[in-house]
Amino acid sequence: MRTRRLLTGMALGAAALARITAAPAQADPAGPAPMAGGWAMSIGGPIRSCASVNCDPVVQTSYGDNVYWTKSVVNSAGNRWYQVTHPRPGYIYCMNITAPC
Repeated sequence: MRTRRLLTGMALGAAALARITAAPAQADPAGPAPMAGGWAMSIGGPIRSCASVNCDPVVQTSYGDNVYWTKSVVNSAGNRWYQVTHPRPGYIYCMNITAPC
């Protein structure tokens, strides 16, 4: 009886795991759907004139500042940046705000 329960549990666990691990193989090859904008908290860092660390800083944000972003973009180096409109228009690196990277 114990063996039967163990095998049933293993089969159910394998079925649940198969559903979880099958999702990435079915992912859209074009990439994730665009994310909607909104308010996020800055953890500090510059808002830049373009989506690159080489671009000029427009304004420096501090921890706790609110920023409003309208869309996310991925630059040629593969880094995610958020286009922001508040406090100043520009781009902020995804690790510098609380929005998901």
